[in-house]
Amino acid sequence: MNTGKDMRRDTPILAMRVGTYRERAAHGPLSRLFCRVWSHRLPEGFDGRIAVVPDGCADLIWAGGQLMVIGPDRTAAFPALAPGETILGLRFRPGAALHWLDVPLRELVGRAVPLREFRDNVRTVEEQLAEEDCALERQRLLKAWAAGEASLAAAPQSLVETLFDELGSGALHGSSAMQALGERTLRRRSHDHFGYGPKTLERILRLQRFLRMVRQPASVNLALLALEAGYADQAHMTRDVKELTTFTPWEIRRQLCA
Repeated sequence: MNTGKDMRRDTPILAMRVGTYRERAAHGPLSRLFCRVWSHRLPEGFDGRIAVVPDGCADLIWAGGQLMVIGPDRTAAFPALAPGETILGLRFRPGAALHWLDVPLRELVGRAVPLREFRDNVRTVEEQLAEEDCALERQRLLKAWAAGEASLAAAPQSLVETLFDELGSGALHGSSAMQALGERTLRRRSHDHFGYGPKTLERILRLQRFLRMVRQPASVNLALLALEAGYADQAHMTRDVKELTTFTPWEIRRQLCA
């Protein structure tokens, strides 16, 4: 439950702290193109500012009556969303969005673009989604349509997924993807598939490690969390986290553990 203080318009709230968020792994044909299926219902009457922190991924969402492609973010985004709305989302597998959209993700950084700008076969499914009143049935319809698209999509490049996984574990230098492709090719592919270079992606995935750790009930003090997440020290973590999210690590822990 969000407190009145948390709900103030002038205090950004982490998206995961607002309303009801559910996420699960994608399965079957859907998993060829997407790795996660999620939904986020906003509270009725909510008038605060929502902060969505970067995660190195792109998403396909249903919001505002249309399908949208949400490009990767470098820093926190503050989307304007309608109170009471249920947003449905499909998170692209690392490296999968480029060929399906036929556009490099460096052109989508920080942007939300209607899907119909990339594909001309979506108006029918958008009309069907708009006509469905039940959020669960709407999600079922979205998944069924997306599974059909995914079954025809090119498989993600394994080295690109390997890069994402290795950076997620903190292994930029000496990674197998870098050794296989070389630094210049790896940097170009990283911009194409993730929107930015390996070093920026590494910072964002390190932030995500911190977020996972700080949500654990037995999370230790911030100085130890900084080292466990891969930062040089607590000061390094504070600078990096604030630059990427606008929050300090202490503010993030306060919100997530309230």
